[in-house]
Amino acid sequence: MVRRLAPTSLAAALVLGSSLLARVAAASPPEHERSAVELRVSGRVIEAGGERRGVAGAVVLIVDAPASARPGKRAHEPLDPDAIAWMRRAETDTEGHFVIDEVPAGKVRVVVVAPGYTRFEQWAALDGASGTDELDLYIRPDLRSDYRTVVESEPEPDYAVEPEHVLDGQQGRGYAGSGDDPLLAAQNLPGVARSPLGLGLIGFRGGDPREAGLYVDGHPVPRAFHVLPIASVLSPPMVAQVQLSPGNYSAAYGSFGGGLVEIESRPGGREGIHGQAHLDLFDFGTTVSGAVGKGSVHVGVRRSHVGDVLRAIDALPVGSPHFWDYLARFDYPLRPGHELTVRALGAGDRLTDDELFDFGASFHRFDLEYRRSSEDWTMLVSPSLRLDGSRLIRGNSELRRVAEVYSLRAAFTRRTQLPWLKLEFGSDLVVERWRRQQRVEQVFYTFDGEQVPYAEPRVDNSRGDQMRLGMWFGVPLELGAWRLVPAARANLFAYSGYPQLRLDPRVDLRGPVHPRVELLAALGMYSTPVVLVRTADSDLIDEDGEIGDGRADVPQYLLTYFEPGIQTDAEDRSSSATYVIHASTGVRVDLPWDLEARATGFWREGLPKTLDRTGRDPYYYGRRRSMGLELLLRRSLVSGVVDGWVGYTLMWARVDTEDGSWLPAVFDQRHNFVALLSANLPRGFRLGLRFRLVSGNPETPVVGRQIGSNNGRWSYRPIRAPRGTTYQPLFHQLDLRLDKQWVLDRTSVTAYLDVQNVYNRLYPEVWIYTSDWAERRSLIGLPIYPSLGVQVDF
Repeated sequence: MVRRLAPTSLAAALVLGSSLLARVAAASPPEHERSAVELRVSGRVIEAGGERRGVAGAVVLIVDAPASARPGKRAHEPLDPDAIAWMRRAETDTEGHFVIDEVPAGKVRVVVVAPGYTRFEQWAALDGASGTDELDLYIRPDLRSDYRTVVESEPEPDYAVEPEHVLDGQQGRGYAGSGDDPLLAAQNLPGVARSPLGLGLIGFRGGDPREAGLYVDGHPVPRAFHVLPIASVLSPPMVAQVQLSPGNYSAAYGSFGGGLVEIESRPGGREGIHGQAHLDLFDFGTTVSGAVGKGSVHVGVRRSHVGDVLRAIDALPVGSPHFWDYLARFDYPLRPGHELTVRALGAGDRLTDDELFDFGASFHRFDLEYRRSSEDWTMLVSPSLRLDGSRLIRGNSELRRVAEVYSLRAAFTRRTQLPWLKLEFGSDLVVERWRRQQRVEQVFYTFDGEQVPYAEPRVDNSRGDQMRLGMWFGVPLELGAWRLVPAARANLFAYSGYPQLRLDPRVDLRGPVHPRVELLAALGMYSTPVVLVRTADSDLIDEDGEIGDGRADVPQYLLTYFEPGIQTDAEDRSSSATYVIHASTGVRVDLPWDLEARATGFWREGLPKTLDRTGRDPYYYGRRRSMGLELLLRRSLVSGVVDGWVGYTLMWARVDTEDGSWLPAVFDQRHNFVALLSANLPRGFRLGLRFRLVSGNPETPVVGRQIGSNNGRWSYRPIRAPRGTTYQPLFHQLDLRLDKQWVLDRTSVTAYLDVQNVYNRLYPEVWIYTSDWAERRSLIGLPIYPSLGVQVDF
């Protein structure tokens, strides 16, 4: 599908060329005064900089030039139509190519006019030796232009139900507070909870972040962010799109009651070799893209040095973090309508403290994808293999976990002879096989000068597997301007060898009620497994753990962030499944000045489940409920000088208990306001800001203590009030970003400064109590910190 933006500006450029051509034709001298040699001039109008994209819809003018013209130099004096003997004109195609016939040889003036770009004028010499001349014309974007013509080839979406929020990967990199990462930028959209400590937790509409699905190119990944959550596991230059579905999502995915995150990687370009290199205070990396025969390749690698930087400025509270990631993809058209893609991606982290622990985790994934499209059919088949590994060394204990994850996705779309009817169906399968080993070394203590064994060495081994299988069927109906998508998905869960079968009906409706107003509505059931876990004795982070001479009151969401799979696995036959019901209705309005407004009301209901356990009390998985309103006012980058959005979420989130009482959910953030704006300034500058105002999370405060004595030694245990008795204070933060870009014909250089928490508000994320739990002080969150970097596109 070809999409043109700002046709008014394109028409203005064509009128300019046509009027100039008319004036020149009226003033042209007789034919015998022109050059006797006429040429065919072809070429391409290219956007200057690293990627060197072709500019579509540009008007190319070639006019005669005086004998004093200097070929290759810019033409600075204004063009005088009355002094021109002749002129030729053409318009570029979707790839920026143009052809002009019957051009007299000799010195000429080349003029290029394109909406959204600065006017190009340069002298050239056409010698006519071969009868043709080739011109590559590099024009620079005009970032201050109110209009810009963009011609995009957009593939048809894979599935009829589209995600609620779609963020362009490269656009998202330039937003303030994102640290050059599009997934971090996407966390500012309505419906996404503020992540404490800046962690890369993605929680939708008061739900548990662990219940959200995380996918890259159609297959799951173990985590969306590195352990140090300033970076996602996919290098930013490799990200094409970030898609967020806070509630209702396509039946092509399942097993997640907390929403869906989909990240799509970028294929390589098929003209020339391009790349990008960047270096900032946190990491460095590079990408290279180019053509391989009829196909393309895109490779990117990244490695951090943030641990060294933080240690140098004495800003590490604990541990020394390091991370790396890579992605390589090869796309090749086998023949028209048939395309093959091969991908390899991976990421790894290490967090160490010489006195406390050594933690590391990594994964490597290998995909094969085959796409076929014809007039009647679209088909996708993609198998994948992922290898996970994690390790934790703490004291005399070493814990290792490895897993193989097999994934398969197949999706089909059938277009019928009825123009209003299509059929979608497919299947996806995820099988994980894991092995874990805990090795404990022998411990000695000194008694009367002798080493006496205190604990015997042991090695514990365990293994298991789990499976998720889904099959779906949808019927997208085009009812005039309205689209209705009824669908159903069958899920089979097998955790610890105990299968559970669930059926998920879903429906999505959207259509116009006015030329500028669209109504949106969705309702669906989303089955999700409920799995009881056993925990290995590792204590990477302890809820009441010692820190210095005190005790850290660590929230549960921080405890489960660090590679939960290394410490927990399913208890034998202690699993089941339940439903989460998502309902939403909203309206989208196209406003003047290219503004888009959206309002969405939602209801989320997670049904309770009780699991029986052998020799133990039953486990109650409580009801989970949230409801609220999301507001979004957004302006796209391609629309002009200013882009960004203002978003607000009003929400109530509750969880019930066995005694029938209701408690606030962990991420019950009543108000969440985000303003994220960027503006293009003169001379290649760009300024952005982000302001956040968010309600604090509910606390489980310490209201007393139990005192005991053991062999004359006093011990203290906290007594806590119910969650929600108190809340953390209101969170607010301002972030600023300034970019400066220098554009050359084949290269662009961008320097940026992204400063988070500009006024250095120290927010208490964790409380530190005295060892007897009598007094407390706050352990502050992230202070003011900058991300200073440079990016080179070539």
